Amino acid sequence: MPSPFGKTTSRTPLFTVIFLAACSFCAAIFSFAFGTAPVKSSSLTKFTLASAAPFQFKLLDGSSSALSTQPLRFLGGTSSAFSTPLLRFFSGSVSINGAGQSLLNNPSLRQNIRVILDDTDKQISYEVKIPFVIYGEKIAETEFEEGSEVSVKSVGGIVTVSTPKGEYTGRLIRLRAKLQDEYLNYNKKYFRGEIWFQAQNSRTLVINYLDLEDYLLGVVPLEIGLKDNHYFEALKCAAVAARTFAINRIWENRAFYDVTATVKDQAYGGLDVETGIDSRSVIETTGYILTYKSKPAIVFYSANCGGYTEDIANVFGPVNLPYLKGVQDGDPPYCERSPSFRWSENYTPAEIIRFLFDAKYIKSLNYILENLEIPERYTSGRAKSLIVRLKEHKPIVIPGNKIREVIKSKKDNSILRSSNFEIEIVKNGNGVTKIKLTGKGNGHGVGMCQWGALNQSRAGVPYNEILQHYFPGTELTQAYTN
Repeated sequence: MPSPFGKTTSRTPLFTVIFLAACSFCAAIFSFAFGTAPVKSSSLTKFTLASAAPFQFKLLDGSSSALSTQPLRFLGGTSSAFSTPLLRFFSGSVSINGAGQSLLNNPSLRQNIRVILDDTDKQISYEVKIPFVIYGEKIAETEFEEGSEVSVKSVGGIVTVSTPKGEYTGRLIRLRAKLQDEYLNYNKKYFRGEIWFQAQNSRTLVINYLDLEDYLLGVVPLEIGLKDNHYFEALKCAAVAARTFAINRIWENRAFYDVTATVKDQAYGGLDVETGIDSRSVIETTGYILTYKSKPAIVFYSANCGGYTEDIANVFGPVNLPYLKGVQDGDPPYCERSPSFRWSENYTPAEIIRFLFDAKYIKSLNYILENLEIPERYTSGRAKSLIVRLKEHKPIVIPGNKIREVIKSKKDNSILRSSNFEIEIVKNGNGVTKIKLTGKGNGHGVGMCQWGALNQSRAGVPYNEILQHYFPGTELTQAYTN
């Protein structure tokens, strides 16, 4: 690499020559350490990190969160071996921008994740099934035999772990398996990585701390239920989407944990749910995430889009992400071949009145339903709003992104499967007697349609093309290798 200070001549002072040679040597070392590997597909790109203003995006609750300038956690702890104004990565913070040095295929980008398994103010007591080690900030490593009982309780921001060898106290106490090929148990499940007990006032947070790739082994099996080689490309899509989601959560730098183990974030079942084909999908996509302009993309997916995905702004508020615009699933829709593509619900007028009352649109149940109507729809067919007309009451307008929360599914009183539906009103001489909704799809419809991805995979479409279909304009980026 040429010197940034220009060409030297024979009249240059010796110390300058030595200085420039040192600069060139350091630059070469930097290029070697962080250089790019050959790109095998046009859909792959380099992962670049550089100093920049934080990238803002809207969360599901409407709040804004910065994706960049947050500390990263690495396997083995945070390194402080390198720092420059351009690349503030090893100093423990990172900004993501389209310019800067490439960090493709860099193993040190691989991170750990904190998954909260439990949050309780009660004492925890259970038997650890394998030999294990307890350690902490001021606690020397202490080994225990298999079958040892532990009791855990937090008071005033301090957690106490009682064992056959005594009590251990601190804000955070860690357990790890003594042997590499054994796994810790908690609440009748087994988990890779470590189990942490962390005090939050007088509550104990039980956290599974593990490698991100190991975490995904317990996520993908719960995202897509079909375990057939015909659907393998869809499983790889799920692995990439789940990894991208997890990295975004990690970079939010939350105080105690990164993700929950429930569908609030991503369902995670630990070691017990792992399968061979799901694990293969994770391994074959190791380190791959979706990026947009060199930043990790914000990914969403739902079970069935009903033939057309939805713009993110129409569901989650005024946010403009070009790769989360509505797209046609196919013609005919790939997701049509699924049990959740079409659905219907039947309601009585009293049930609709109850929904409005529970959602605080009305203060009394003593109303008569006259009509329901959808005045306008999005391109996808989803309702922009639902108007409910009651006798002696002004029209009630329910925004399109709130309809599913207000009008419940009768099957289990959960949210309505989709806001893409037709309304049939049945009346007699006394007024409305029945309301029938006939709809398409299951879920909010933003991003990847899981049933669409499954059937594209079955049709032979490779996973990078499936991802490009649902997230147009994004790129498949390998941030690190195994």
